[in-house]
Amino acid sequence: MIVDARIIKAFEEQNGFPLEPNLVVLGLMGSHSHGTYLPPEEPNAVDDVDLMGFVVPPIEYHLGLPRWQHWTFQFEELDVVVYSLEKAVRLLLKSNPNIVGLLWLRDAEYVHRHASFTELRMQRDIFSSQAAAEAFAGYAADQLKRMEAFDLERMAEYESLTSIIRTRGPVNELLEADAQKIKHIASHWHLDIEMLTRFRKIHREHFSGYMGEKRKAMVRKYQYDVKNAAHLIRLLRMGAEFIETGELRVFRTTDADELKVIKRGGWTLDQVKAEAERPFHVVELAKNRSPLKAEPDASAANRLLIGLHRQFLGLSKI
Repeated sequence: MIVDARIIKAFEEQNGFPLEPNLVVLGLMGSHSHGTYLPPEEPNAVDDVDLMGFVVPPIEYHLGLPRWQHWTFQFEELDVVVYSLEKAVRLLLKSNPNIVGLLWLRDAEYVHRHASFTELRMQRDIFSSQAAAEAFAGYAADQLKRMEAFDLERMAEYESLTSIIRTRGPVNELLEADAQKIKHIASHWHLDIEMLTRFRKIHREHFSGYMGEKRKAMVRKYQYDVKNAAHLIRLLRMGAEFIETGELRVFRTTDADELKVIKRGGWTLDQVKAEAERPFHVVELAKNRSPLKAEPDASAANRLLIGLHRQFLGLSKI
């Protein structure tokens, strides 16, 4: 596969260095990798083309003061996130469910793979541990919390605040700002700092995932986020399987159709919550018979990261 030209162009424009010479891996994630993609012609289809990648930034970002950690890009059907290899390894050590999945895709889902990624993937067991139980359950609990906390009044407030803020500047600038930067934004945009803080809080707790107009309409229709619900059930099942077998089954061979039913609004919120209770329990029980070690091997991960950086940057051993 070829990296989308829109991604290549936007990456260099926004980061100041080219993507492809520095790209370790780029893979199709989300519904494409899970086998749950709903084509856009379906009435309830809200799936994007999700892509995730790792890069090794140019050497000046390793030796000098500047650091480069990640980049996101949402445009038309594309939803892209790219991490530095260093940040990716740190997230892998935390068993971050989204990041770990990139090491377990089928070959057809990789858009780009550098030779260094082959070595990373071959040593993915460094990052596999029972710590994934808490990570997967934690991410799933966050999905459940968002569903239970949903109400139309909150969505209306969020949309109203978003509309006001967008007339003054980029929403992402506000979301990524530290406390000092928020004060500057409030002054520069002539907006009340309490309003900006409220918007950030609502966004973080309820709307941090990208939500287009079609998806918002579905939330209003079903009174909960059905795509969010499918993520919840999938995360719990994948987590339990991973802990019990040591294999992360990203592509859902046994329950893809059922997950699609959930995404189409075929389950009530009560059904989703009832189904979620069982896997939460299973994830914890799976630890008792897991073949995985208790914790990831941080020392091995550090050695691997150093070796991959040397390989990618063409550095000889010291």
